Amino acid sequence: DEPGLLEPLYRLADGVAEVREAVDFLHYYAAQAAAVEQGTAARGVVACISPWNFPLAIFTGQIAAALVTGNAVIAKPAEQTSLIAARAVGILQEAGLPPGVLQLLLGRGEDVGAALVADPAIQAVLFTGSTQVARILQGVLAQRLDARGLPVPLVAETGGQNAMIVDSSALLEQVVVDVMSSAFD
Repeated sequence: DEPGLLEPLYRLADGVAEVREAVDFLHYYAAQAAAVEQGTAARGVVACISPWNFPLAIFTGQIAAALVTGNAVIAKPAEQTSLIAARAVGILQEAGLPPGVLQLLLGRGEDVGAALVADPAIQAVLFTGSTQVARILQGVLAQRLDARGLPVPLVAETGGQNAMIVDSSALLEQVVVDVMSSAFD
């Protein structure tokens, strides 16, 4: 076996898993739409800021969560994932989203993302990324109130690497494979 020979197969499997997770998010939030009372969760314009390491799944999940609750979305992907984000937005728009309800904003987080979060039109922020950046975003949002006079919510997923719960019923050899995959794949 040559080193790296199986790498393209791993990449293909990762790509398929990414698409499947994005589709799962869309199915999940579509099912939740019936349970959401019209207008109760709507805030207005939501900024969705997604990471580079799950360029389709988290990007799509954030957008779907915001849309199903009646919000407009400005989606700001990591600058490294602009092409896949543009294609995903195109597909969602082709699927029938009303014009203007989903906008794509490309650029560096330090510049474009910072200006987006600071904009008073933004009524909530969904963010996945580093704890350090989440703290910066929270500091910016803490300086203003939303249209209802309430704090602007930040929903942040940060630092969630390799969490795993193993109990006595687990097969040790499977746990080792899963831990290694979680840490290094």
